[in-house]
Amino acid sequence: MTDMQATDTSAKPRYALSYGLRLDKGTASELTHPRVSILLPDGSVGSMTLHVMNGTADEIKSQLLDSIDAFFDIYADVYADVSSSTICD
Repeated sequence: MTDMQATDTSAKPRYALSYGLRLDKGTASELTHPRVSILLPDGSVGSMTLHVMNGTADEIKSQLLDSIDAFFDIYADVYADVSSSTICD
């Protein structure tokens, strides 16, 4: 048994975060941002922009974590129940 109380998550809004990752040798253009179609949780079709990051594995990881933090900062009002403390460093 633990001394932590269970959190009631039924009252919190639920979200789906769509993402894809691929690490290739070499570099790619960071200027083009292709869009891909995705099937949304409600069954409708949406689109999402793909982004490219170049650098060493450590540089890309740092850029990606910064981008994730920025994403949740930008949508802080919409996703008020998601805090940056839930993102692993």
